[in-house]
Amino acid sequence: MGIKMIAFDLDGTVFDDQKKILPKTKAALEKAAADGIEIVPATGRPLCGVSEQIWQLRGVRYLLTSNGAGIYRADTEECIYENNMKLEEFLPLLARLEPLEVMGDVFVRGKGFMSRKKRRLIDRLDTTGEMKDYIRNSRTCVDNLTEFLRQDGADIQKITINFVGRAGEVSDNRKKVQEILRDFPEFTAVSGGMNNIEVTDKSATKGSGILKLGELLGIRREEILAFGDSGNDATMLQMAGIGVAMENAEPPVKAIADFVTRSNTEEGIAYALGKFL
Repeated sequence: MGIKMIAFDLDGTVFDDQKKILPKTKAALEKAAADGIEIVPATGRPLCGVSEQIWQLRGVRYLLTSNGAGIYRADTEECIYENNMKLEEFLPLLARLEPLEVMGDVFVRGKGFMSRKKRRLIDRLDTTGEMKDYIRNSRTCVDNLTEFLRQDGADIQKITINFVGRAGEVSDNRKKVQEILRDFPEFTAVSGGMNNIEVTDKSATKGSGILKLGELLGIRREEILAFGDSGNDATMLQMAGIGVAMENAEPPVKAIADFVTRSNTEEGIAYALGKFL
């Protein structure tokens, strides 16, 4: 049975360390699209945070965002599927996170919002300058995040909790957040690859997202090939017909993959497509 969908994570997977798509990877994906295969970016980012590199990739018709909580048409940016956290269930979680020295950025209708007082924490993130710039450019600051969300009234696609400071401080705050999350079994939490935790509705994952898109397009699980490197990619690699981990992937992600390809800086996607297509 042939491959009809290729789903791929962005950071650490299709992007190299400078957030660029390398030439062979770009060519391989565009050739697959020209041959009639759906090429689907599957990211933890909200729609507003999808890189220009992706918008310029020929053949992308659908975007899976916020770890599967929102699927959009690329041409019109119309949302064709959402799987959100209910606002009234989410606000108590946000209230318990707000006093902590962590960044809790909330994604609603494909847009990112953060508390203005937490913006100062971006400089303390243990990540690249490119990632810090991405966070600054993809979030709208509001004075009171809880009140803003309550007045807006929309359900929540995802919250990304970024940890700041030195290793000990990060570890301490991570433990506090994990203890809080145990009181919210209706949500699921995964790692996005940096010092963060990403929270969505319990049934919203990249894995469930690619299967839903496959259902809408008449593509079966066995016909899906997926690439990833981080904890938020694990369900996608497990649920796809073929799950491929990058060489730079986290060890648990490699452990559940069907195949480990070269790293994101060594044209890993192009290498694997050369084998499986």
